Amino acid sequence: MAIRSLGLEKKLMLLLGVFSLAFFAFAFVAWQAIEKVRVNGDLYAAIVEGKDLVADILPPPAYIIESHLLSLQLLERTDDARQTALIERGNALRVEFDRRHEHWKRALAPGTLGDTMNVAAYRPAQAYFDVRDREFIPALRARDDKRMRAAMAVLEQRYEEHRRAVDEVVKLTNARNAALEQDAERSVDESRRNLFVLGGLVLAVVAVLAWLTLAMANTLTARLSLAAGVASRVADGDLTVRVPDASEADESGRLLAAIQSMTTSLHSLVARVRQASVMLSASTAEFTQAGQRQDRNIGGLRDSAVQIAGGARGISETSAELMSTMESVNAVAGQAAQVAEGGRSLLEGMHDAMQQLQQGTVSISTRLSAIREKTSDISGVVTTITKIADQTNLLSINAAIEAEKAGDQGLGFMVLAREIRRLADQTAAATLDIEQMVRHMQSAVSAGVMEMDGFSAEVKRGVGVTAQVGTQLGQIIGQVKALSERFDVVNHGMRSQSQGARQISEAMTQLMAGAQAGADAMPEFNASIAGLRQASDSLTQEIARFKLGA
Repeated sequence: MAIRSLGLEKKLMLLLGVFSLAFFAFAFVAWQAIEKVRVNGDLYAAIVEGKDLVADILPPPAYIIESHLLSLQLLERTDDARQTALIERGNALRVEFDRRHEHWKRALAPGTLGDTMNVAAYRPAQAYFDVRDREFIPALRARDDKRMRAAMAVLEQRYEEHRRAVDEVVKLTNARNAALEQDAERSVDESRRNLFVLGGLVLAVVAVLAWLTLAMANTLTARLSLAAGVASRVADGDLTVRVPDASEADESGRLLAAIQSMTTSLHSLVARVRQASVMLSASTAEFTQAGQRQDRNIGGLRDSAVQIAGGARGISETSAELMSTMESVNAVAGQAAQVAEGGRSLLEGMHDAMQQLQQGTVSISTRLSAIREKTSDISGVVTTITKIADQTNLLSINAAIEAEKAGDQGLGFMVLAREIRRLADQTAAATLDIEQMVRHMQSAVSAGVMEMDGFSAEVKRGVGVTAQVGTQLGQIIGQVKALSERFDVVNHGMRSQSQGARQISEAMTQLMAGAQAGADAMPEFNASIAGLRQASDSLTQEIARFKLGA
């Protein structure tokens, strides 16, 4: 509540003060952060101290001093279990050394430090591990003191080379760290100077903004006071007041222009309302007369509505009966369509059967023709057999004659000739029987072919008749369906007519109710007109207090 009671100028000054305090708080926190993380600061010193401590007590894995100490311990005549543990530890140190070497190959950029770490220090260490694993440990396990001493001498040389390279790496690293610390210190100093300059600029901008804000607040306060005075006079009913023209196009200028426009519009509105109040008074009198005429008309409307409702009710009942009749007719037409549809299905099945029967008769005729052709072939064969029998008979007679000539020597041949002649006679008789049977078969087959041709013609005529009947029955079904659809249309129309008559009846009932409600509402309408007249009089009195000038 205390802030709301302040003026606009004081509120702006309070806002600038809060902004300045927030800015100084930000600058103080930023200063503390820079001081905390700067090079050689408290946090930096604590981190470096921890790294130095770790570097002092943990030389592996990039430095092989521990591996060399293990080799020196293996020179002592310890038990086998101790030797195995030391050898396994040495192998683990080599694995860690190789892993860290891969890391530094990726981490260090090519240059003096990278070459010293990854080449100068790595090669003697790798040679150290190779001599240890190939020479020293096998000699140790073989207990060959001379070979062990020779391998240890080589290990000492490789270790010294590695140590000198590691010392060089430490030297180069310390030099690079010192250069980085100097760069970081310069960067922090530059950031500190930039922070001071930025703070000064911000303070200057805040001062300029404060001066501009106060100037605009004074101008805005004056215009708001002028707008408040004009609004107060308008509230008192003085519509003759005029707002001075504002040359500025800012919010305060637009506010004064809006107030002037509002005053002009209100002046015009009050003038029109004054005229409307006069017209409203005249209209209330006309409303009173119209209400009286409306009361008389409602009675006649109620009587007409009763007559119309009775006629509509009769139409609705007649339509309902006709709709019931049409529904029955539609149901019968639907059943007829279903029966016709079933008949067409049976005719289609009959048509298919007749077609199959026609195909069967054609097949039988074809087979009978083939049989007739075969019998003709049999006749030829029988003729050939007959000729052979005649020739055989002649040959048997000749053989008998020759046997008679031969005398006793031809008796056996004569018996054979007699049997052959008898067989030829039997063959001729059988051939005659076969020829008669074939002739009868040909006659029967010819008669069967003629009968099947006649039957096939009848079947064809039956198929045509069946197709024609199916076509006519399809036309009948289509007409029945069309008639059923027309019945549906008529039925739908009758239903719509019945619903329309019912709706007319209901509407007339509602109209009667509305007429009755209108008659009942006429007293309230008259009372409303009286209230409207009183409101018109009150409006005229209120409009009279506004000053519109000449």
